[in-house]
Amino acid sequence: METATKTGMVVLLGETDNSEVNFEQVAREVCRQVGYTSEDIGLDCANMQVICNIHAQDANIAASVHGDKEETEFGAGDQGLMFGYATNEWDTETLHPYSHYLANKLGEEMAIRRHNGTIPWLRPDCKT
Repeated sequence: METATKTGMVVLLGETDNSEVNFEQVAREVCRQVGYTSEDIGLDCANMQVICNIHAQDANIAASVHGDKEETEFGAGDQGLMFGYATNEWDTETLHPYSHYLANKLGEEMAIRRHNGTIPWLRPDCKT
């Protein structure tokens, strides 16, 4: 699944083998949990437009990512999350670039403080 957002809109794109999920409801709930509850902060989960372009997963891909397989046999070969740049600094536990690790930690802390009211002016899209 992939997502894209724009003012007043969330777009869901992808393939799935689970047709029982109400994707619009999930999108609205996730946006609500994140804090997008008003146009004043950029997105209103109750009134946003949700566009779903989701269809059944190709049987060949489904067969390569599901079922009883050895760990080394999983994967469709077309999945990935890429980030990076040349660096010799990294977090020794996650092996991510250290700046990426620190940005994630800062983001987590900002979310905690936004939710508990310590820094009430932070928005869900605050940047690290």
